[in-house]
Amino acid sequence: MRSALLRGRTVAVAVPALALLATVAPSAVADEAPAGSAYGASASVSLLPGVLGDKGISVETGKLARSSTAGPESAQVVDVPLKGLITAKAISSSAKEDGPVTAKAAIVDAALPVLAPLAGSTPKAGVISSECTSTPEGITASSKLVGLDLGKIGDLPVGTSPNQKIGVPGVLQVIVNEQIKHSDGSLTVNALHVKLLGGKKTGALGSGDIVLASATCAKVAGTTTPPPTSPSRPTSPAQPPAEGPGQVSVVPAGAPETGDGSLATVAAR
Repeated sequence: MRSALLRGRTVAVAVPALALLATVAPSAVADEAPAGSAYGASASVSLLPGVLGDKGISVETGKLARSSTAGPESAQVVDVPLKGLITAKAISSSAKEDGPVTAKAAIVDAALPVLAPLAGSTPKAGVISSECTSTPEGITASSKLVGLDLGKIGDLPVGTSPNQKIGVPGVLQVIVNEQIKHSDGSLTVNALHVKLLGGKKTGALGSGDIVLASATCAKVAGTTTPPPTSPSRPTSPAQPPAEGPGQVSVVPAGAPETGDGSLATVAAR
């Protein structure tokens, strides 16, 4: 399974493989959630007339530049134009489970023209990234926003903590460093989640969601340590659980205050 930029690809399957799958019970081929997964961007929006064109448009991208520990473990798309919603120099993601489970996603030189009518200029960011790590002790997650400028939409304080929200009531909500704990113990971190709230207020853009730089890590089961063979040998103290509810510890993101609308210069990674 693959994804292209803020877009899907088709996979041809040989006839003998189809015949083999037909003999396998459904439970044997059911998808299991990977230990880690990530994607660069996704959009599912319906825009009103006058936003990015005279006619309203609907965009459904799926998860772009998608990766997972089940494969592919990395994905990248360069020079991204997405229906006028998002532009970026590159988006990428990776997911691995060599030791700790890690998942990462990043967008470089991003712009969101769709928000320009509310921001007064095109919102931009040098880097938008997220990362999560899962071990038997718990899950940590963080986001990074370099040179983020949302213009008139609002400013973010330095050291943005999880799930900070700004926007225009009834029209737009922007969630920064969004962290979502799922019922199965997994954790998703979205560096930036733009929610168009619909409505008919002045400045309404439409409805739907745009997610930038998303990473998800599953809860990792602990391993059982056998008792020591020598009673004279002291055992190591138990590892303390991660901080926070549900064994999730959060690393706050560092989001600089916004500037005057110009794109920040970002050092090459």
